[in-house]
Formats: sequence, C-alpha cells, structure tokens
Amino acid sequence: MLKVDFTFDDKTYRHAMNGHESVLHCHHYMSLTTKLAEDFADVGGVRILREVAEDSIRPLLDSYHQTHRVPTGDERLEVGREYYSVMGLGEMEISGDETGGQVKLHHSHVDEGWIKKWGKHDRFVNHFSCGFAAAVFAAAFDRPARSYLAKEKASIVIGDEMTVIAVTQA
Repeated sequence: MLKVDFTFDDKTYRHAMNGHESVLHCHHYMSLTTKLAEDFADVGGVRILREVAEDSIRPLLDSYHQTHRVPTGDERLEVGREYYSVMGLGEMEISGDETGGQVKLHHSHVDEGWIKKWGKHDRFVNHFSCGFAAAVFAAAFDRPARSYLAKEKASIVIGDEMTVIAVTQA
C-alpha cells in the first residue's frame, strides 16, 4: 500500500506529497487545461500536455521507488496505479510488462470533468492520463522519458464504459 505524506507550508502556502510540491486541482482546471491543448493542437498543444504530464509525474514515481526500494515491474506499476487514485485523478487498472501494456480507467477525472463542463465529445481528450501512463511504465522499467507511447483506444468522454489506454514501446 502506498505511503503518502501530505504536507503544507504555512509560509508559502504550498502543498507537497512525499516532498514533491503539488497543486490541488478541480475538474475545471483539468478540463480547461485539456481544452487549451486541444485548441492549440496545430502547434503541438496535445503533445506538450502529454510530455509535461509525463515529466511532472516521473520524479514523484522515481523518488518513491528509490525511497521504498520498490523493485522494477509489477510492484512499480501498482505504485503508479495507487498514485493516480490518491491524486484524485480516477480509478486505474494497469497491466503489462517492459514491452507495454494497458491502462483501464473505470473513473477519469479528465473525462468526467469534460462531460460536466461541455458534455460528451467526439474525440479522445485524456492527454494528461496518457502522459501519466507513459511515466508509470518508464519508471516501472527504468527507461528514459519518451520510451513509451500511450494512446487512447476507448474513452468515457465519447460514451464508452471506460477509458482504455494502450501503452507500447516508442
């Protein structure tokens, strides 16, 4: 079970999770960030959001793995799954190995937030979770950033029962 130490600095008003500063979010923030990436897709907005998510999550995972001596593989995938939930991003099921795998989101803060703000959509929008999944796999198998590609195959926002993300080696 994931061990998380939440702290708050009374002087800077900053929150931290296991020593890493974090931002409390709401569906408005995530939906607007996602929409901004979509609006600027022609200049790489979606790619940037995915990469920023991957680069932001990775240090948190690496630090946890090192501090708690989590061996590579399934146990590290589990750490990623639990962090996703602890961070309020949804309910994740994750499976795979160093060649890739699959992430199922039974609940998704990004998808469900989008629906609350604008209704169903005709395109996949869970770019943040794709970056998160790429970070989880890279951290689980000690690979550098951009070693894995994460691509949505089904999505709550378009009407599917759950969001499904396929993760493959880049």
